[in-house]
Amino acid sequence: MIKIIYTINFLTNGGPTRVLENLIKNLDKNYYEIIVITLINENEMEVVEKIRSQGVRIVELNYKKKLIDILADRNQIIGQINGYHPDVIHTHGIVSTMIVSSKKLKCRKISTIHNSIFEDYKYTYGRYKGILFAYIHIALLKRFYKVICCSKTSYEVIRKYLSQATYIRNGIDIEDRKESNNIRGDIRKQLGIDKNATIYIYAGKLCVRKRVSQLVNMFDGNMADDEYLLIAGDGQIRESLEHSVRDSHIIFLGFKSNIANYFRASDVYVSYSFSEGFSVAIIEALECGLLLLLSDIPSHKECFEMDSNYYIGEIFEETDFVSKKRTIKNRVGDIDNKRASKEFKERYLSSHVMTYQYLKYYEVK
Repeated sequence: MIKIIYTINFLTNGGPTRVLENLIKNLDKNYYEIIVITLINENEMEVVEKIRSQGVRIVELNYKKKLIDILADRNQIIGQINGYHPDVIHTHGIVSTMIVSSKKLKCRKISTIHNSIFEDYKYTYGRYKGILFAYIHIALLKRFYKVICCSKTSYEVIRKYLSQATYIRNGIDIEDRKESNNIRGDIRKQLGIDKNATIYIYAGKLCVRKRVSQLVNMFDGNMADDEYLLIAGDGQIRESLEHSVRDSHIIFLGFKSNIANYFRASDVYVSYSFSEGFSVAIIEALECGLLLLLSDIPSHKECFEMDSNYYIGEIFEETDFVSKKRTIKNRVGDIDNKRASKEFKERYLSSHVMTYQYLKYYEVK
């Protein structure tokens, strides 16, 4: 039996946790013994219990969200990890990478990068500090057996610095996969939206990097009477956005743990994000049969370039937003398009496809 330890900051309904959860779900528990170590005391217990129910041991270290406190106990954490005698340690995030990069841990080390680190760190920490953190992260990753980027786009950046880098695109599956016209109708009724209206939806953080304010501004004043935009999520700019919107057809939902139900009620997933790793929200939207209307950035274009035989939506710039929105609206309701988005996701972005690709790096001789 191969013992794998996954280290992650915390377990929530966010993208990295969803990817980890789906990876664990598909591993043969008769062949792999799994331990998940979380560092920071921000776990969502519903997520913890869901993973634990799969026979996975979860160790919660419960540090406050201060890097200095975690690093001060680095040797103690390393000693605890060594006490489990792992064959493989798989890290998610820079904090756990700082711990696991220690030479005192002798097993195979793998790390998944869930973002575009130069762009993300710049937005999170500022230009100069962000660049510094990016290079620190890369220096630590040089000690790892394999560094796995979540998209080909981020891999093309990292490969210049790390010869052991590769990429495996994120893959997830929504547990309740049955189509339900009741869910679609119920959500629309709850929101006061006609059953024949076209609904666009964004789900994610409301922050500068995601350019949600620019997205909302493009829709505000550019919607027909039968069009609606749903904004699901929370963040630092939510309050200012809500106060600036004039169109009553733009609806702020706040954070929704059952976001798949709102996807099922919608027709098109939209994002004007400036930077992405490989968005889990896009994968969920495809599984629910939505078309995509996405900003012209490398990771979004990568999705469209995987297989041109499937029509899954449009890439847009601010200058052609109205025309691209019109194009995709004309495709809404086409049963072939709805089927194509699901088939595309199942073929390229399912959790089974992702897990199969990870398995070869877990095989310890």
